[in-house]
Amino acid sequence: MRALLLALLWRLGGAVLSLRYKIVGVGTGRVPEEGAVLMLGNHVSWLDWVLVQIPLRRRLRFLMERKIYEWKLLNWMFRLGRTIPVSSKASKGAFGAAEKAMAEGEALVIFPEGGITRSGRIEKFYRGFEIIAGKGDAVTIIPFYIDGMFGSRWAYAPATLRGKKAGFRRRVTVVFGAPMSAHSSAEEVRKAVMHLKDTIAE
Repeated sequence: MRALLLALLWRLGGAVLSLRYKIVGVGTGRVPEEGAVLMLGNHVSWLDWVLVQIPLRRRLRFLMERKIYEWKLLNWMFRLGRTIPVSSKASKGAFGAAEKAMAEGEALVIFPEGGITRSGRIEKFYRGFEIIAGKGDAVTIIPFYIDGMFGSRWAYAPATLRGKKAGFRRRVTVVFGAPMSAHSSAEEVRKAVMHLKDTIAE
């Protein structure tokens, strides 16, 4: 019942977003259909978690800031999707839950910048995910890059940049990179994400 309801919610969410955004997934075949996967990428808007999921058939779980997780209007949905809440004051439980997700062969999304960019640049990647990924060689890291959301109303973009994209529908591209070792460092993953950004610019 949970899986059916979640599938219906994602379908509905995708339909609603498609009215405003043309979401294009590139390299989706690089995301394993099964097994432990840690997906790491840039964080540019409040909608990133939805944008990463929509191009993929595989259901993802997310590591989310507890303050957002506890929003009353959306908490039921986060719990339905088995989102893992995390805070700087109480991260041990979240890391334990994330490691358990990896042990059970699930796919987990983490935004290593720790917050939404306010400049549009890819900021420093924090090393917390290394603890989760490094527990075993069975974990595959997939880097991703979200393009096209900076300047939208859902991003921390200057007002002067908003509405600069042509037309009512905004094109959003989510690029998934080649699999990386579970022992990849934060800087190595950040460089991989920056490379994905460069492929879009080419």
